[in-house]
Amino acid sequence: MSLKKICLVVGLILTVTGLRAQSILVGADFATRFDNREFSANTFDQSQTLFSARLTPFVGVEWNEKNRLVMGVEMLQNFGQHNGEREPFLSDVKPLMYYRFRTKNVQANAGIFDRSELMGEYSHAFFSDSTRFYHSRLSGFLGRYESTRREKTYVELALDWEGMYDTDTREMFRLMSAGRYTLPCGFYAGYAFSMFHFAGAKSHENVTDNLLVNPFVGWEFTAYFDFNIKTGFLLAPQRARSIVPGWKKQCGAQIDFSMTRWGVKIENNLYVGENLQPYLYEISNPVTGQTFDNEHLYAGERFYSTTEHIYNRTWLGYNRSFFNNTLTVDAGMIFKYDGTGTGTQQVVQLSVKLDKLFRVGKKNKENL
Repeated sequence: MSLKKICLVVGLILTVTGLRAQSILVGADFATRFDNREFSANTFDQSQTLFSARLTPFVGVEWNEKNRLVMGVEMLQNFGQHNGEREPFLSDVKPLMYYRFRTKNVQANAGIFDRSELMGEYSHAFFSDSTRFYHSRLSGFLGRYESTRREKTYVELALDWEGMYDTDTREMFRLMSAGRYTLPCGFYAGYAFSMFHFAGAKSHENVTDNLLVNPFVGWEFTAYFDFNIKTGFLLAPQRARSIVPGWKKQCGAQIDFSMTRWGVKIENNLYVGENLQPYLYEISNPVTGQTFDNEHLYAGERFYSTTEHIYNRTWLGYNRSFFNNTLTVDAGMIFKYDGTGTGTQQVVQLSVKLDKLFRVGKKNKENL
């Protein structure tokens, strides 16, 4: 869908529904990210620099303070991208459109909505930094229950439909779930789950199922600094139905530690275990010799494909929000060790989130 058509649809919906709505929502999300990766000493990921900006203006209507219908457009520009000798006006343009029902305890989304609607604690084994930034929209459903009696206690379930079965495109969908129960003393237990179905196109039949389960326990407390210590188990059963019989049951353990104050943050994630991405690269059918490219099978960091049974990630940086949480700055240095060498990553990301709710027939009221 072209940008012109998306804007026309947004305008029509706002015109037709705005007259009847109790409130009109207008806003925009903006993010720019610089990510320089120097992994020449590592085996399980490659060096590159990613530098992009994303703008998502949106409008919507809200009624009964619980229902919201939103439409917008996500515009992405990769800096320095060229199509031959010509630089494209925009690298990608995609729609944003969803219905949301929300109360103090319950939230339900349907349509195409932002990944930030998720509350679950999905580690980098589930979604890498690149996935979170460049695949920022979920297409499907989200349902969540959140306790008002216990802080940080919830359970959620979401479906993201990423690809349609066709002649040249692969059917892809991901089922996600996460939950957490927190005690008053700061101890907590929870889980994260993902099931990714990666089917072949009509011209290239193959089906691969990729599951990842992460039960964990942890403790959050304050002793001048804010501390969070978490340990969990990662189990990744997966199979390539048309190629290898049976399931691969890769597994490992992870320990996470973070310490923050005044926005300054030190975080360390240590993974010890097997290769969680055994089908990452091209695999072939031993009978027919047909090959299959599974590059998009895994959304997690490539370092979890280590065969050296260890991966350590250390983050030293600054993360803080300003102006009533409308502006967030995230910058730092990341050190990664994969059992073969140490690489570095320099990251700077600036995010802006603005929205304003206009009451029809009443005095305008800001919703920040």
